Amino acid sequence: MRMPNSRFLIPISLVLVVGCAKPRFTHDVEAGFRPGAYQTVAVDPRRDRILIRDGMRPLNPDLHLKAVLAELDSRSYRPAPAAEADLWIAVYVLMGAQEGNHGGASSPAHREGSGEGHHGGRSGAGTGATPAGGEAGPRGTFTIIVQLEDPKTGLPVWQGEANLDHQAKALDGNPLSIEEAVHELMRPLPARP
Repeated sequence: MRMPNSRFLIPISLVLVVGCAKPRFTHDVEAGFRPGAYQTVAVDPRRDRILIRDGMRPLNPDLHLKAVLAELDSRSYRPAPAAEADLWIAVYVLMGAQEGNHGGASSPAHREGSGEGHHGGRSGAGTGATPAGGEAGPRGTFTIIVQLEDPKTGLPVWQGEANLDHQAKALDGNPLSIEEAVHELMRPLPARP
């Protein structure tokens, strides 16, 4: 069997490698979402909510949650006690396969949920110099998920997801900080009027 000419394989490989290393941000907005209807936010008080994806393990989302709260504050959403808030924030951070690990990487299939039968949330927040994954050392891909839920209806009204690689870079060429990743992730969320 004749092998294809290697000069054609190299450019294709480079395109695939460069394309895979680029951060990917997606979001989903409920059709009836009106930013003016929501003024206050609080961290989702439920502690029994989890998000599971095959081949990924959860990381502590505290730094990402701080970045999400700061981002919402910059968009004129005010903090409030959970019982009085117009929106609840759920943040998840999941890490994919480690470098050199041949276990499964991020899989598109996922399950979300809680003990109450509600569907689970999303993630985001951070510090300055730490890469967006929030942990030091070599690592593979990771996902930040942020979900804003209307506590009165129990339904998500906005959610965003960032699929990143530990080598992701900011526009200035430095490692992408948690704040920068969360800012980019939440860019589509409208500011309050």
